[in-house]
Amino acid sequence: MPARRSLFKLARRAIALGTLLAIVAIARYPGGTMLDHSTSGYSFFHNFLSDLGMTVAHDGQPNTLGSTLFISSLCLLVVGGGGCLVGFVRLYSESPRSRTFARIAGVIGLVVCASFIGVAVTPENRMLGLHVKFTLFAFRVFPAVTLFLVFATIASDLFPRRVAFVWGLLTVALAAYVVVLTWGPGLTTPEGLVTQVTAQKIIAVVSMTTFVYLSFEAESRQSAVG
Repeated sequence: MPARRSLFKLARRAIALGTLLAIVAIARYPGGTMLDHSTSGYSFFHNFLSDLGMTVAHDGQPNTLGSTLFISSLCLLVVGGGGCLVGFVRLYSESPRSRTFARIAGVIGLVVCASFIGVAVTPENRMLGLHVKFTLFAFRVFPAVTLFLVFATIASDLFPRRVAFVWGLLTVALAAYVVVLTWGPGLTTPEGLVTQVTAQKIIAVVSMTTFVYLSFEAESRQSAVG
């Protein structure tokens, strides 16, 4: 039990450090957006998170330090989220009724984590096509992970109903983002860019916040039964 609790703690620390590095990368971003290369600095509503990983910013200035920080940030967030997922799968696997659902979620989750690492190491200014493919694949598969965790929670007698409800809300949010990402407004207009950029940031915050919150729930249940 203590080892698993420490896994959740380490995962949360990775998420916290990854978030801090992303903030520093934002502060270091030279400027420019997809539609306007003349802007200065990072725009919350006009710059994608992936813009931080560009080795040369949209305004033509080098972004070597910022891109390094972004790659490190995203990798840490993947490690943190993946660590939480491993902890969830192990905990759910203690119940025979929820074990299959949890392990399916774990396998799919590993694929999603690998895809986000792909996003990190393919700067959009150098490998845009591959970067977009990794991004689309990761987000389109992600809802399957949380959906199977909904099933695992329902099948398990370890967690209260609110945990299944929270996993369900995250699944709906992820599915809604996939709809926006796939069929939402295009990036050729300012309104479309704002919509896509804002939706991306919302789902990033919601996803990480949910994983952190549920990691505390998991530790609480471990303590109760331990």
